[in-house]
Amino acid sequence: MTLLALALGEVIDFKTCDTNDCDIHEVRVEPCPQAESHAACNIRRRKPANMSFDFTPRFDADTLEASLNWVKSNDQELPLISMEKDACKYTKCPVKNGEKQTYQVDIPIESKFPLNYYTIKWNFQAPNGKHCCFTHDIKLVR
Repeated sequence: MTLLALALGEVIDFKTCDTNDCDIHEVRVEPCPQAESHAACNIRRRKPANMSFDFTPRFDADTLEASLNWVKSNDQELPLISMEKDACKYTKCPVKNGEKQTYQVDIPIESKFPLNYYTIKWNFQAPNGKHCCFTHDIKLVR
């Protein structure tokens, strides 16, 4: 079932963070028909969006802690506190330097989130401080 979900997600545009200890190969969101025109994904509130990405860490780690933040400005980020922090629930751990793997999760979009455009920052950090980081845009819709 996981392979089917990966095949159905649309490949979206993303930007790696300035400091990053991973190669991010591809990011997919389902549903996101806007990906074909390189636009922000329209994500509906109260319906989970499936998100997955392929990455190759340039470090070894037994665990990874996930965070998902709204980049409000250059110096302000607001966390999505309902996000599961244990990334190992959605990807293989331990992670190994140079081994490509996939992270896949359903993201709950609560009805209290305002309809708007958002830049979302994903960060996966190892206990030693090494991390995988990238951003992408979404638009919350009804």
